[in-house]
Amino acid sequence: MQTPDKQRPDTITMPQMDIEITALRVPVALGVHDFERAARQDVTVDLVITLKAVPANDSIGETAHYDEVAAAVQQTADLKHYDLIETLALAIAERVHAFPDVARVTAIVHKTPRTVAAERLSARISLQG
Repeated sequence: MQTPDKQRPDTITMPQMDIEITALRVPVALGVHDFERAARQDVTVDLVITLKAVPANDSIGETAHYDEVAAAVQQTADLKHYDLIETLALAIAERVHAFPDVARVTAIVHKTPRTVAAERLSARISLQG
């Protein structure tokens, strides 16, 4: 009988490292209504980033640098006017997924609605591979 602290090598899984950035405030030109087009509005972005490998050393070069990711999100938001939070979420996910250490990304964009009685509207997308 095998003891709990002795595992067979074929049952050990490779660790996975996720980085989460939550409630990143991003000003963006967004919306289909005239009043939305009149001024930029703040959205919040949540990101879950799965790294291709767990950093072996305590080095920023082995991970997705938070400052660079946040800057890339803002640069993506600044590219154009987005009608939909769905297309903004896709653009952000594609940009973050392009970082060399990123295996998977989930991007969620939250917007405070002005036309529906809801606390917030959100769009979520995941890219992998």
